[in-house]
Amino acid sequence: MFRELYEIYAASIAVREQKPEAWICAMVRAPDHWVGVMKDAGHVKGFSILFLPPAERFALLEYMAVTPERRNRGLGSALFKQTVAPHASLPILLEVDSDREASADRGLRTRRQQFYRRLGCMRVSGLHYILPLPGQGPVPEMDVMLYSAEPLRQLPKGDLERWLRTIYRDVYRCSFDDPRIDRMLHDVSDPVRLE
Repeated sequence: MFRELYEIYAASIAVREQKPEAWICAMVRAPDHWVGVMKDAGHVKGFSILFLPPAERFALLEYMAVTPERRNRGLGSALFKQTVAPHASLPILLEVDSDREASADRGLRTRRQQFYRRLGCMRVSGLHYILPLPGQGPVPEMDVMLYSAEPLRQLPKGDLERWLRTIYRDVYRCSFDDPRIDRMLHDVSDPVRLE
């Protein structure tokens, strides 16, 4: 099953945003991660991976993808709903490529953001997220979106800061005090607006 999951991952996630295969393998086995798969005829057709920090009350949708030939058929929406349903009591964060920057794939980025908005996600206003993955070339501009079963319009800035620090430390192996976090939060209001 892991090989099929990883092939979908490699085909769906931009190379600059991919983690090493060993990291993905470790995530699938880690107790602080939840992995959902959708199968058809015994083969993986889509997957999602949630990070669930044990000491916090939030989740991060690290990855969600379906096989290229099954896209635009409702499988992604079904997979998202299957992923969030068991975790309905938690706000779920998503790292999404921003469509505010001029790029060759801007149309795809806009469609992806619209997809998540249709599912009830809102963008964290004023936050220009810095993806802390090492790699060649510039990191794409990112947004953070939030899904909550109980619709939210705002949240305490302290919660967002704690969540970002936890993600940097536990998901990306960076320092809890990484200076990029303060830079990201500089222009974010308190309370944080969701739009």
